[in-house]
Amino acid sequence: MESFSNVSLFFDNCYREEEIPKELLKLSLFTACSKLERELFSKTSLFQKNLNQEDGYSYMFHYEGNSYPFSLFSDYDLQDYDKKILKSNKRYKEFLGRTLKLACSLDLVSPKVVIGNSLMENFSLLILFSEDGVNKVIDYSKNLVMNQEDYYKIFCFQDINVVDQFDLYQIHYLMDEFQDERHIFEYLIFTKEIFHDLEKQPIFSSFFSTYDCDGIHGHNYLLFGNNHDCLFFQEEDIGRLKYEKLVRELNNFTENPSLPSKHISYNKEKSCYQWKDRKFGSFTFSLFSDFVLDSDVKKELLSKNRYHKCHKNFIMVACSLAKKDAQSAYVVGGKFLENEKDYFYHSWVEIDDSNTVIDYNHNIVMNRDKYYDFFGVEVINRILVSDVKDVLHSSIDFGFSFHPKYISYFGQEFMRDFQKNQKILERK
Repeated sequence: MESFSNVSLFFDNCYREEEIPKELLKLSLFTACSKLERELFSKTSLFQKNLNQEDGYSYMFHYEGNSYPFSLFSDYDLQDYDKKILKSNKRYKEFLGRTLKLACSLDLVSPKVVIGNSLMENFSLLILFSEDGVNKVIDYSKNLVMNQEDYYKIFCFQDINVVDQFDLYQIHYLMDEFQDERHIFEYLIFTKEIFHDLEKQPIFSSFFSTYDCDGIHGHNYLLFGNNHDCLFFQEEDIGRLKYEKLVRELNNFTENPSLPSKHISYNKEKSCYQWKDRKFGSFTFSLFSDFVLDSDVKKELLSKNRYHKCHKNFIMVACSLAKKDAQSAYVVGGKFLENEKDYFYHSWVEIDDSNTVIDYNHNIVMNRDKYYDFFGVEVINRILVSDVKDVLHSSIDFGFSFHPKYISYFGQEFMRDFQKNQKILERK
């Protein structure tokens, strides 16, 4: 049982009977106040505005003869959903999911999630990160950002476990594999113990190895997640754009064209569908399923089963193009705006000569400019379809197996590596 250190650590530290200092309660109250209320609080002996903000903090907290700089997390560049939650009591209820999600998606240096307890909570989650060589923490439940050393001292915080982004990726994978979201607390507290036991199981041996069967380092899967574009991406983060209803209307229609639609009609003269609304104007589009002969593929395109398969199916789309279209066709790796701050990664096919996009995920064929505008697209990489085929053929020849999403984002790099290392890679 010595290896199960976190078990005894958790129970030893879980219950505390110390009285919570009233100054700490006032700090929690301060971080939930409106801007006007904070102005009034800042004139008291307990809180003041930080006159020297070179350390990146907005306020000073005077406690037990010392001064501690801090900022409100809600003042950071976050999506509106988090800003709203952080300024209400809901932050205490939602801190778990939001902390895990933001630890994986915020642009931070070496982020980790610290599980522990303090004077105020038996179970706390912090985001630990580095900024200008200083370790800092984010406490979502308190809407607080402070130096790690200061935070630990003020709240008498004690670590129980620390997990990095790769640990969270593995936890997320296991929860998805077991269809088990109820035991997230156990995964976070007893990470080492759970991983240690599962490593002994043959079914998970490849999952816990440093490299997968294709020689790809496990940490590289963090580039785009594993079937999820953002680890612990939550329903609250999806579709928070001002025109979310319009995007959802088009997606619903391309799943089931028989549904009545407010902004979509059929244009008989052009033999395609037409979209009209004040936000995006007018554009025409076709359903990709109308060009597909295979009944199983057509059935998938006209359902929700088509989602999360864009990286795999762009190869099928690219290889099915007519010769005249294939000459100017590209596979594009990019990302779609999901809300004010978050994107999800996506692949599609473009035909330059006709300025057309073919998107399997959305079952749509439409003008590229309108497509970019409507879905909030940001391009990361474009690779010619002919080069995609060369990469696939070369990888087969050399005995490699690449996930298609790596081809859409790094296809040119693969080509250059194959060309530089042909003698090394040639089979004897």
